[in-house]
Amino acid sequence: MNILYVKPDEVGEKQIQVTSPEDIRHLSKVLRAKVGDKVPVSDGSEWEYVGRIEEISEDGIVLSIVDKQKHGRELSYHVELFQGVPKSPKLELIVRKSVELGASAITPVYMDRCVNKPSGREEKKLVRLQKIADEAVKQCLSPRTPIVHEYLTFNDALNIFSEFDFVIFPYENEENVTLKDFLLTEACREKKISGKIPRIAVLIGPEGGFSTDEVEKLESLGIRPVSLGKSILRTETAGPATLAMLMYAFEL
Repeated sequence: MNILYVKPDEVGEKQIQVTSPEDIRHLSKVLRAKVGDKVPVSDGSEWEYVGRIEEISEDGIVLSIVDKQKHGRELSYHVELFQGVPKSPKLELIVRKSVELGASAITPVYMDRCVNKPSGREEKKLVRLQKIADEAVKQCLSPRTPIVHEYLTFNDALNIFSEFDFVIFPYENEENVTLKDFLLTEACREKKISGKIPRIAVLIGPEGGFSTDEVEKLESLGIRPVSLGKSILRTETAGPATLAMLMYAFEL
């Protein structure tokens, strides 16, 4: 049976209260779960449970907790994707594939060469994108539910990068340093063997790429560009490709 994802506030000391109409319908109608069945449950953060169904009704499902343990599928690194806002509906595909490839969070960023500009409909779009992320995490059985953060300007994103150990900035005009070179640097190797989970930000430009001004601002912060290889990738490919390379470097 697939993992049931619930909110942390639905988990008590001895019981789990399933209140989402979608989850209630999925368990009772699709999976045909019945009283006495055991269900794997995740609270979307650090714990996973085995719950036994005690009650089923249209208003909710009650499970008693029969086992609780720390997640065993945590990645050895934390990565967040900062994605230059692409044309619709590419962002939905990017969110889905990025979650499958280990992104802990996705933040859309308005940049100089974005075709789509702020519209006032961002909040509605975020609801849709978060739902896609929630669906994707169920597919890949990730222990944590990724967050789709509110849209940022490029300058706002720059202010956040100081929170990360590394910022990976793939740039089509970079000819000397590849992502592989970066991952083999002494600083990166030390983080990998230190036992501490490195925090990594990946910044991807929109269809038109990065403007000269944006590149200069990044480099002024000591954030150096890297190449993803000889091919120039589409914006909807570059992010997932970078995440896949990180997964190979840190997990395999």
